[in-house]
Amino acid sequence: MGLGLYEKDPDDTDWDLDIIDYLIPGIKSKNAKYSEQDYELLSEGKGRMAGDLSQIDWEEWTMQRLTGTMKIRYWGGVARNKFRLVGFDRQDKIRVCKECGEILRVYDGPNDSIGSYVRYIQDNYVYCFAHQLSLVNSTYLKYKAKLKDADLTLSDFASMIPFAVSTLEFMPQNKDLVMKDPFEEPDEFFLRRQKEDDFETYSQ
Repeated sequence: MGLGLYEKDPDDTDWDLDIIDYLIPGIKSKNAKYSEQDYELLSEGKGRMAGDLSQIDWEEWTMQRLTGTMKIRYWGGVARNKFRLVGFDRQDKIRVCKECGEILRVYDGPNDSIGSYVRYIQDNYVYCFAHQLSLVNSTYLKYKAKLKDADLTLSDFASMIPFAVSTLEFMPQNKDLVMKDPFEEPDEFFLRRQKEDDFETYSQ
C-alpha cells in the first residue's frame, strides 16, 4: 500500500551514472531502450542519441532522483482490504535550504535577477482500519468546525485519536515553509506527476 513520498539524500544518488543511463538507456534502468522519438531527434542532430541534454527538464529530473515512493506491505489480519482512506489535507509548500534555511529560488536565464520560489504541493493521507471508518468519519464531522477554528487539519485530527494515522506522523519531515493559503495558481505539473505516482502506487 503506497503511503506517500519520502526524500532521498543527494549523497546517495549517483548523478554521473544517471546521466549515462539517460544517454545510454539500459546501463542502469532495466529493459530501457531508445524510443522512436529518439531516432527522429537523431536525424535532426538532436536528442540523447546525439549526446544532446537540452531536452532534459533539470528541475523535474533532479526531483525524480531525490524522492521515492514509500510503500508498506501488510499481511494477514492487516491486509490491504482492511484499510480505508479517510481523506487527505493538502499543504502548499516552499522549498528551503536544509543547511542554512534560506528560501530556494530558480532563475529563468542570466537576465532573471529575482527568480521564483521552488514550490510544491504535498498531500498528507489519513488512513484507518475499515471497521472503524464510520466512527472516524462521524467523529471528524462532529469536531470539524472546531478544528477549523483552531487552524487544525485532518492530519492533526488523526494524531489526536488512536484509530487513525496520517502520513505526516511517520514520514521524515523537512524545514520547508508551509503556506497559510493555497498558491494562487496550482502547480499543474506537480499535480499531474502526483496523480501518476498515486495511480502507479495503488495499482500495485
